[in-house]
Amino acid sequence: MTRVDHRTTENFLAFAGEGRTMVATAMVAFDPSMEKAEVAISVRREDKHKGVAWEMLRHVARYAQARGAAYLESVESRENHEAIELEREQGFVAVPYDEDPTLVLIRKDLRRP
Repeated sequence: MTRVDHRTTENFLAFAGEGRTMVATAMVAFDPSMEKAEVAISVRREDKHKGVAWEMLRHVARYAQARGAAYLESVESRENHEAIELEREQGFVAVPYDEDPTLVLIRKDLRRP
């Protein structure tokens, strides 16, 4: 996450308080074919439940779609019910993550309207 090349990886930041406080980050990474992208979002504890993650996810999904990705994915702990529900509300579908039964793969088909 420290190496952003602006082609296969991009990082977005959200600020509050007149731009003085960073409240969230969203990282997106594309596979070599640029067909699939993975997103990871982190929101500062004090700024959770304010819609920041919702907007960051929407922004990354639009960005990945504009870059030509067919799918946007996120790997979540099965215990992270808030994130899974947020993603489901935005059209993501949960599928088993074969490599680790404690995780779930959340996927959105960006080719659908």
